[in-house]
Amino acid sequence: MVPKLSQEDYRKSNIGFVCSQLQVNRGLGGKIAVRFLDAELKVTDLSYQDLNLRSNQVANLLRSEGFEIGEKAFIFLPKCIEIYEIFLGILKAGLVAGTLFSSFGPEALLDRLSDSGASVVFTKKKMAGKIMRVIDQLPNLREIILIDSDDNLELRQKGYNQLLSKIPTDFSCSLFGQKPAILHYTSGSTGKPKGVLHVHSAIQSHISSFEEVFQPLDDDIYWCTADPAWVTGTSYGIIAPLARGISQIQYAGVFDPSIWLSIIEREKVDLFYTAPTVLRMMMQFENEIYAGFDLSGLRHIYSIGEPLNPEIYKWGVQVLKHEIYDTWFQTETGAIQIANRPPFKIKPGSMGMPLSSVQMAILDEGCNKLPTENVGKLVLKPGWPSMFVGYLNQTDSYNSKFRCGYYHSGDLAAIDEDGYVWFKGRDDDVINTSGHLVSPFEVESSLLEMDEIADVGVIGAPDPLVWEKVVAFVKLKPAVDMTSALALKIKLYISNHVSPLATPGEIITVGKIPKNQSGKVMRRVLRSIYNGTDPGDMSTMEEE
Repeated sequence: MVPKLSQEDYRKSNIGFVCSQLQVNRGLGGKIAVRFLDAELKVTDLSYQDLNLRSNQVANLLRSEGFEIGEKAFIFLPKCIEIYEIFLGILKAGLVAGTLFSSFGPEALLDRLSDSGASVVFTKKKMAGKIMRVIDQLPNLREIILIDSDDNLELRQKGYNQLLSKIPTDFSCSLFGQKPAILHYTSGSTGKPKGVLHVHSAIQSHISSFEEVFQPLDDDIYWCTADPAWVTGTSYGIIAPLARGISQIQYAGVFDPSIWLSIIEREKVDLFYTAPTVLRMMMQFENEIYAGFDLSGLRHIYSIGEPLNPEIYKWGVQVLKHEIYDTWFQTETGAIQIANRPPFKIKPGSMGMPLSSVQMAILDEGCNKLPTENVGKLVLKPGWPSMFVGYLNQTDSYNSKFRCGYYHSGDLAAIDEDGYVWFKGRDDDVINTSGHLVSPFEVESSLLEMDEIADVGVIGAPDPLVWEKVVAFVKLKPAVDMTSALALKIKLYISNHVSPLATPGEIITVGKIPKNQSGKVMRRVLRSIYNGTDPGDMSTMEEE
């Protein structure tokens, strides 16, 4: 049962209201909205009524602390039950909600908090230290609210529980519609990460795509394993299931196939949404592990992040006794655009077909539509509700994504005669590792801060587990040798300063980093060096 709102209602609605108060109005107040399992599998349930009252308190807290509509509020937390109330409370109050991976280091945090002009961050005491290391460079950041503290602590730090203890649970939501709601940062091949901005009315796409692809029933139990800091974790790990009024679970522990399958079995999960990297990790275990679990109640498995290869699909059918439906969307699209889904037959290795409301095409360099089976640029006709409305502070970059009347995704693909889409690669240098995009520029910039490194170039290379691994080509300073200790130092430096996801899987020393005459790293040449292939035209190469 979809919430009884018209498309016009959704167009001018408030995501926080739809995901909590509306569900209470529908009579679902006592229903479990989120069942949270911590690393020890201890259960905490949050009903829709609880979620509504707690998010109301967060909205009141933000208003009482003087934060105004349109200011940026970030969530820098590991998976925890508080994320849901904080995220919806930010939206109810009219602030823009940003989410950050808990693994981010100080440099990655500085890039995003500085660019956005963030006013407040919700985090934990043990994580606040990363922010405090760059606090002097964040003049707009007025408060750091610690969810595991009752007291006000260091400079700009306040205790969440102490603040909430004095805050009422009644809050009247305004309808924001076309006003900014969510800010995600995505990685490009050059330059700093870009802030991708979405509005409240994007919820139309979240709901319609969830219905068309996942086809939920009222009593379904749903589990999306994506981190809430990722667009998948917000669009389909918070917004869509809550807006649909179904119950979802979340688990804070690390990946373990036995634990994950026991959760699916014990909690009677009907719909499971995960990443190909998780499935590839599961494939590494003996099939006997899976024979001991009853997965008959699991109706559908879906995948997102990077292309789902045919081997994973066949393994799912043979071992898990379920087909796996691949889906495709981007931070910029905000919601699923292409997917395998019932009742259509799956073609293993295909991304599936465009959703019913999506208009897509494959274009050549001249913006001409290509016939079937031809590889070209995957583009979408603009206008869907969850389409991003801008790159924060980067108008030219935003405008460059729209040409010939289409949004250009940066992916290369082909369409077969039956209308199925086949991913063929990227049209830029962004690295897709474990379903997350890593900017080679961001890794390069960080490595250049190390005393031992004179120059660096970073590429992505195929990897059987994480799809693409980060490969760093480094030119060392005179009298510096590459040792196992230095290699470890390089990996730890990136892990601590940028993110563990960006840690180089391979480090190669070279005498020179190939660059063009404007000084840009020629990554195609590095890829040819790595693969042992012809680098092609070298006429733009920087002269010695």
